[in-house]
Amino acid sequence: MLAGVMHLIYLDESGNTGVDLHDSHQPVFVLGALLVPEERWLRLETDLTALVERFFPTPRPDDFELHATELINPRGYFRQFAVAHRLEFYQAVLQIATRHQLRFVYRSIVKKNFARWLDNTFGPGVLINPHIAAFSLVAQVIQEHLKSLPGAPLGIFISDDNREVTPDVEKSIRILRRDSSKLRLGQIIEKGFFIDSRTSLPLQLCDLCTYAARRREERTAGFPVKPLDQQCIPWLDSLVHRGNESLIDVLAWLESQQKKERPGA
Repeated sequence: MLAGVMHLIYLDESGNTGVDLHDSHQPVFVLGALLVPEERWLRLETDLTALVERFFPTPRPDDFELHATELINPRGYFRQFAVAHRLEFYQAVLQIATRHQLRFVYRSIVKKNFARWLDNTFGPGVLINPHIAAFSLVAQVIQEHLKSLPGAPLGIFISDDNREVTPDVEKSIRILRRDSSKLRLGQIIEKGFFIDSRTSLPLQLCDLCTYAARRREERTAGFPVKPLDQQCIPWLDSLVHRGNESLIDVLAWLESQQKKERPGA
């Protein structure tokens, strides 16, 4: 069987407060993954570049970057554009992703629930970044999705260069590639790659997807979401790929890893 087309898998998070699981302003953490088949990458970037030029013509600041938070609640450069203009752009970006038939996988972690599980499982004082749990769940769905495609293509993870979570993500990838359970990442090659998000429009696109996903999950969990934020939620619908990830398996894996790191605890 011929190998399938390599997938570039862009990862981004929203609602990240590290191991602070009691931030009332960001009660939900979401990790998102945008899957881009390599054969569509160039056309995707070309279309995104043209859209940026249409809505935000040259000259732009040297540090110009698409962030959902700045499109919704503008700072600096984006403040000169009307809210309707910014929201039209936001929607148009996600429409490009739909047109290229991209898939978006995400997992949310309600922080207070995760904190309760940590306390009940390990006792007080043990802190684990919810990014690790979310990554394991997202990776499980991606693994099964890639295996289901013609030729069972391989994938490679590309993340924003976030120094806070880089060591944990690299460690998780390394362990899960060798894991013998159903969590094994057999379709993922190499290590994770970490880049400056300002250099990657697909990674910035993932940011917009992940923000919309977090607002959706906050609303579903009963947390207040501003009407302006809610507008971006339905734009994500056509991109989302749902999988059969097992939270029980991931929690068991986290518990086993914690015991290996703290023997006798």
